[in-house]
Formats: sequence, C-alpha cells, structure tokens
Amino acid sequence: MPTATDLIKLFDLKKHPEGGYYKRIYESKDFVIAPELFQDPRLAITSIYYLLEGNDFSAFHRIKSDEIWHFYLGSSLTLYVIDEQGHLQKLILGNTTLEKDAIFQIIIPKNHWFAATVNDKNSFSFIGCVVAPGFDFKDFELASYENLAKQYPQHAELIKKLTLNSDSGVKA
Repeated sequence: MPTATDLIKLFDLKKHPEGGYYKRIYESKDFVIAPELFQDPRLAITSIYYLLEGNDFSAFHRIKSDEIWHFYLGSSLTLYVIDEQGHLQKLILGNTTLEKDAIFQIIIPKNHWFAATVNDKNSFSFIGCVVAPGFDFKDFELASYENLAKQYPQHAELIKKLTLNSDSGVKA
C-alpha cells in the first residue's frame, strides 16, 4: 500500500487551511446563480482529493454548500458534525466491508460545522470530497474556539481539540 507521502507526491497535493492536503480534480463548466445563497455565480459542482495524516485533523469549519465525503484508502476517519441546533453527530467514514460502523459516503449539509480525525494514528485517510454548488474559498469559514464554544458550550472540549486558532475565527 502507498504511504501518505507517496500519495501527496503522486497527486501533487497541497496544504489545506483546515489541515491535511488537497487537490481539486474536477470543476463543472456549468454555473449556479443563487442570489439568496451567494453574491456571485458558483460552479455547479467541484471535487477534490483530500488526505489527512494520522495525527493531523481537519479543523472545525463550515461552507455554504452541501459536501459529500467518500472513502478511498487507508484508515477510517471520524467526522464530527454539529448541526444548526447544536446536535453533534460522530460518523465513521471508511471501508464498510472491513468496519461494521463505517460507511463509504457521508453527506454534510450546508452551514453545519464539521471536523475530522484519522482513527488509526499510525496511518492516513485518503478520501474525496464533492461540493454542490461548487466550493469557493469565499464560502469557507474556519471556526475559532471562543466563538464556536460560546455557541455550543456542550461541545467545548471537542471544539478546543479541533480548532486551529483559539483567539478568533480565520476566514480563508
């Protein structure tokens, strides 16, 4: 099996602001115009390869579109999703044929805060993400510990572990 370093080189993955590595692999030629959601037109759909190494994590963030994560290779990962009412879901993305609680695809609805960790710290998770309407960094918001923990104090301990900046939110 290839290593995380092999995959980063093979697919020319770059650092992502939320943690991990990524490369956009598809963007639609079509656009969506939805002035109630976005100030500008958005690509209809985009997709990326995404890789998290064992001790790395995808920090809590949210986007203005639905996102589908799907599993390719390596360790399963846990996605932590906080909906707009503050309910936390812990979902396992991985090989369903090898892990009874894992599923191959997980949908994260728009405007939900979410983060991810690799379940086997001695491995990596290589996955794909599809966003519709397409991903644009204008719609990406990294959480700050202070703001998200204030909004959802019942999850403060988890939020502290899975945010990158403890002073203020960072927008990319």
